[in-house]
Amino acid sequence: MTVQSDQLLAYALGQLDPVETAQMEAALQADPALQAELQQHLDALATLLDELDLSTVEVPADAEERLLARVRAEGAAPSLQTETASSAPAAGPAPLESGSNALPVRKKAWWIPAGLSLAAALALAFFLRPAEDPVSRYARLPGAVAQPIGTPEEQLGTIVRLTDGRVYVHLKRPPADGRTYQLWQIKDGQPASLGVFSGDGLLTEGLPQGVTLAVSVEPLGGSPQPTTQPLFAQRV
Repeated sequence: MTVQSDQLLAYALGQLDPVETAQMEAALQADPALQAELQQHLDALATLLDELDLSTVEVPADAEERLLARVRAEGAAPSLQTETASSAPAAGPAPLESGSNALPVRKKAWWIPAGLSLAAALALAFFLRPAEDPVSRYARLPGAVAQPIGTPEEQLGTIVRLTDGRVYVHLKRPPADGRTYQLWQIKDGQPASLGVFSGDGLLTEGLPQGVTLAVSVEPLGGSPQPTTQPLFAQRV
């Protein structure tokens, strides 16, 4: 995995989704230099907090509630621990030192190494930034290829193929109440369900190059076979 500096910074801030987080942690485990670069980002963020003046920032009325929900979500995230056959489990997270080959225990998130106050300050500093839409998040991954869904007159959404064969499908409009989108893989003329989704889109498992995908509107929970005319059928 080739890691860009902005991706590493997003990881330090807890901005990556679970899939991207797992990929980043695997890259960190294998690359001490990447660990050192991450520590540099954390040090820079700590310095930024010392210089940041949030007294003039107009905070939305529900910012505190949303921030607490985000911190709780970080607290519920599974921890990543590294162990060797000859060593006992570590009693707690160890600080990351430049040149070290050991990845410290990931407890809650990398962006809380200095405690909850740092987490809250960082989250508040970036809380008012517009959230990145999921299409852009997947499309900016190295090697990702995005293509529009629909016709030149009407774009229904976007398909993003990742280098590992996974495909992200997103439609611009959510389905009507009581309905859901269902993604199908068309193989030998027969549809096979890949799952249902709504406004958040759907990320598939790895699919072969040139596969044909289609989306239909179905009752909640999906259908064994399409019950409506597909909105599109497109090779990816």
